[in-house]
Amino acid sequence: MKYNLKLAPIFAVLLLSFSATAQEIWTLERCVQYALDNNISVQQARANVKTTILAERQAKASRLPNVSASFDAGQQFGRTIDRTTNQFSTISTGFNSIGVSAGVSLFNGGQIHHAVKQAGWDTQAAQADAEQTTNTLALQVAQAYLNILLFEEQLQNAQKRVSQSQEQLNVTQKLIDAGTLPMADKYNILAQIAQGEQAAVQAQNSVDLAYLSLKQLLQLEPDFDLQIERPQIQVPADANPEELTLTPVYNLALGTQPNIRAADYRIKSAEEGIYLAKSAYWPSVSVFANLSSNYSTAYKLPGSFLRIPEPNIPVRVDGENKNLQFVGDTLDIPQNIRTVKYLDQIDQNFGQSVGLSINIPIYQNGRVRLSVERARLNVLTAQLQQNQTHQQLKNDIQTSIANARAARKQLEAAQKSFDANQIAYQNTVKRHELGAVNTLDLTTAKNNLDISENDLTLSRYDYLFKLKILDFYQGKPLKLN
Repeated sequence: MKYNLKLAPIFAVLLLSFSATAQEIWTLERCVQYALDNNISVQQARANVKTTILAERQAKASRLPNVSASFDAGQQFGRTIDRTTNQFSTISTGFNSIGVSAGVSLFNGGQIHHAVKQAGWDTQAAQADAEQTTNTLALQVAQAYLNILLFEEQLQNAQKRVSQSQEQLNVTQKLIDAGTLPMADKYNILAQIAQGEQAAVQAQNSVDLAYLSLKQLLQLEPDFDLQIERPQIQVPADANPEELTLTPVYNLALGTQPNIRAADYRIKSAEEGIYLAKSAYWPSVSVFANLSSNYSTAYKLPGSFLRIPEPNIPVRVDGENKNLQFVGDTLDIPQNIRTVKYLDQIDQNFGQSVGLSINIPIYQNGRVRLSVERARLNVLTAQLQQNQTHQQLKNDIQTSIANARAARKQLEAAQKSFDANQIAYQNTVKRHELGAVNTLDLTTAKNNLDISENDLTLSRYDYLFKLKILDFYQGKPLKLN
């Protein structure tokens, strides 16, 4: 028991530490950074950048010489040509060939040069696309973050309204007990409390769904215990969308928006494609060198010759008897014939060659001309895409300015409506306590106040997000304060 008591404080510290970790508060900056590190779309964009970088490295490597080695070995049957002796043979022969070859391109119409430049533009376009993906994701995270704050504030407002209705029920009960109000007023307030509780349940569900949306952007598990920071959300006092016009914001966005740079890079890449296609009109010049050797089991050294005397043959020449003797040359016994050793054959058959190769295109079925025309169409397509990107940017900026202006006016109107309904409700409460108005009038005033308060909350967050979009086009960082 004493041992367990000694461990109790340690367990308590561990539990508190675990609880603190589980309830760690996430700021907007942390959410954005975590999303950029883990979101699948961003990872795919970065993988695409790495692919284009490898393609650029491969294009640059084409300038280097290529070296290769070969090795083959086998057995020949039937009537074949021996690779070492270059003679026909019908015996089974084992063979082995080795070689090393190297070559380098001296001139190919600028094909390698323009391929390297095109790969470089493609890499920059992919990097700009990845940056655009991160910016879009950051906006999505900011919107999801603001949605959580909005729905949590609506939840607090709904819970506050239920609490106020409970207090109102207590006051009404006292007036009923005093005989000032009828019993029906109590049931009206009970119905109002039920409606408020229902609104609180709906608000809680909206909060849960908003957290789920944020977790999806962060690539977190749905059951992850995520709690975000609740900063003091204040609309910037110096923000005035009425002073913003399209041209200045558009000129700023041209230098800050990655998709604009990506469209420019793709035009340059397509233009390099024209030169790349035209390079096929030019001859190509390259130098090469080869080293090779062979081995064959049929390559043998001859044996020694022996002079074997023939027996004497008696003949008569000019009336005289003489002995005729023949001398014949024959090969020695077969075991003296030997195969040349492997390393000796490799040394004796070692060959080298160097040369210059020139390939002159004369007629290629019109393929080069069609490739050039296709490359020119790619430039036109890239230019049209660039114009569309610029036009879309103008439309988005103009729409964002108009939305921000409308959101500001809507916020001002919502604030006026809330102030008026708050005064009206406070006045109705006082009159209700004096018995001057019935519960229906009080409920109506309370509902009007609740609606105006909800509209004010929505308008404030909507206006804040519209301002953040304008900041995004002007290259400003995403911050809530």
